[in-house]
Amino acid sequence: MEIPMGTQGCFSKSLLLSASILVLWMLQGSQAALYIQKIPEQPQKNQDLLLSVQGVPDTFQDFNWYLGEETYGGTRLFTYIPGIQRPQRDGSAMGQRDIVGFPNGSMLLRRAQPTDSGTYQVAITINSEWTMKAKTEVQVADCLLRGARDLCPSCARLYPQCLQ
Repeated sequence: MEIPMGTQGCFSKSLLLSASILVLWMLQGSQAALYIQKIPEQPQKNQDLLLSVQGVPDTFQDFNWYLGEETYGGTRLFTYIPGIQRPQRDGSAMGQRDIVGFPNGSMLLRRAQPTDSGTYQVAITINSEWTMKAKTEVQVADCLLRGARDLCPSCARLYPQCLQ
């Protein structure tokens, strides 16, 4: 039994359209599933800051952290390749920062400074054709915002003056 030519062409186009929609939906879902949680949400000067990556697949090739709006070699903080003896490779944007990468894609910035404020981005390579990305804005405060009569632990001045 043969399928009439017009019906076969319609079936092929319908299948192709369905497959295309499914692929687009999966790609959008993968981008939305990855996000960065800041702990604490509003870091203060000299506090440790954990950028915890949520939604990381069980298996991936590597991940790269960047500081800035662009993601290229000059803004790369470090690359982490799980399963090798020394998995963390520092990048040119690392500078004097004390950063530790973790196997789950997260990073710890020790003793954060106001100069560490900016856009942090992570790119997780799943395979040669699929990279998941997420970014977050970090603002490291110079001192805590409290009442007018409280002293700032960073500069020992009254709070309104420590912000000047």
